[in-house]
Order: sequence, then structure tokens, then C-alpha cells
Amino acid sequence: MIIQDLHMHTLWDDGSNSTSDMVASAASKGLSSVGVCIHSPLPNESWCAKPENIPVFVSEMKSLAEQYSPGLSVYCGLEYDSLSSPAFEPYDYIIGSVHMLDLEGKLWAVDDSRQKSQDLLDTVFHGNTDAFAETYFAEVEKLAGIKQIDIVGHFDLLTKFNEPDPLIKTVRPRYLRAAESAMEKLSAAGKIFEINTGAISRGYRSSPYPSNALLCTLHEMGGRILLSSDAHSKDNIAFAFDIACRQARAAGFAEMAVFNGHSFSNSDLPF
Repeated sequence: MIIQDLHMHTLWDDGSNSTSDMVASAASKGLSSVGVCIHSPLPNESWCAKPENIPVFVSEMKSLAEQYSPGLSVYCGLEYDSLSSPAFEPYDYIIGSVHMLDLEGKLWAVDDSRQKSQDLLDTVFHGNTDAFAETYFAEVEKLAGIKQIDIVGHFDLLTKFNEPDPLIKTVRPRYLRAAESAMEKLSAAGKIFEINTGAISRGYRSSPYPSNALLCTLHEMGGRILLSSDAHSKDNIAFAFDIACRQARAAGFAEMAVFNGHSFSNSDLPF
């Protein structure tokens, strides 16, 4: 049974554990392969990597890959934020994400806290959740044009704080059109969508990204998925992958994408 987790973070950005601790934990959980990511740098954002630390991170990951070979395949990944400067070497794979929006000369976080998301919604969009969604998904859609990106990170991240009281109205036609337009462009460009359980492990959500409705739409489009914990601590690696698999199967998926160090092939869902 193949169990792979390609999205997790360490002390080199906003994670809680070292690279060696994360890989050791992945090995102890019986994973077939593991990928550790680093957030691409953004000025004045403490959750991102510092440029001078990236070579050290990459060196550590290479050493861990040698240490655990051949029992566990270890990969070095980048989570590239859409507002970062493009720099896609020397990583094994790239996750493309939108955490920030550049609006009216200010950077606004999409997923920092419910209060900051509410402030963004009120200040910039005057309470119009449809306009917020259209702006967010338009930014996500741009990832389709970056050929180096392999995976779309937490596609509908703007809904992070929708439980128990919805902040974003996800059933409105304008929301769905914006999300489905971005999904269609990304899927047509060959991007793989992660089913991301990170917000479950951190207590924000009871279900993964993307939503059940959007996952069904992705299946109808012929899109591809993989499983991802977005773990920020060693205890949350491969978190709730059984839930993610149930959601994937309910949407019609029987397979997931698996990285082999060079490309992505398909494999049966593990749960």
C-alpha cells in the first residue's frame, strides 16, 4: 500500500519540528515516501523562509534522502506563494498556493485568522463575499500559467474559517462560477489538486480542502488528486487520510497521484 505525504513544514518556516524529526516521524508511521516543503520567501512575512536559509534546508533534505534510502523515499519540495518571486530550483516538486492578496497597496492574509479575514472582507470588499471569492480564485487561476507548478495547494483556502458560522457563502452562483473557472483552467493545465487535511488537524475545519461539492466538480472535469496533511508538526503527518479518502471516493475518485521523484503516476487510494 502506497502512503505518500508531500506537504509539511518545519522550523525553517512556520513548522514546529526539524526536518529530521519530520522525516523520522513519517518513517515511524509507515509511509512509503515523504516530501518536506519550505514556504517561498515574502518580505516581512515571518511564516515564510528567509532566503539565506533555503540552501541549508535543501542540503538537509538531500542528506536525509541519502540516510533513509532505499527504505523511505525523501523529497524536497517548495510551497510557492503566488506573490513570491519565481525561484523553482533545486526542488523535486512545487506546490502552488495563494496565502496573500495584494489589494489597494497592502498585502492581506487569506488564512491568518477569522478576524483578519473579516477585516479584509469588510475593508476591501465592503462585505461582498462574492467579490472576495472572485478576487481570490482569479489569483489561484494564475497558477495554471506557471509550468513548474505540479500541485495546487488548499484550493479553497479562503473558507478556512467557515465553521461553525460561514464567513464565505460557498453556495452562491458567483462563488461557484469563480471556483469552477479556476479549477477548470488548473485542471486543463495538468495541475494536481491536493486533498488537504491541515485545517482539520489544527481544529479549524471538520473536512478537508477542497469542499465536497468542488471535489465532485473536479472529478467531472477529469482532474487529479493526491493526499496531503500540510502538517506543521510531526504528530500530524498523514493526518486524517482515511477521511480524505472517503471524501475522494464519495466524489467518484478511485485513484490518486503519486510522485516517484521525477513524475506523477496514478495509484489506488490507500484507505
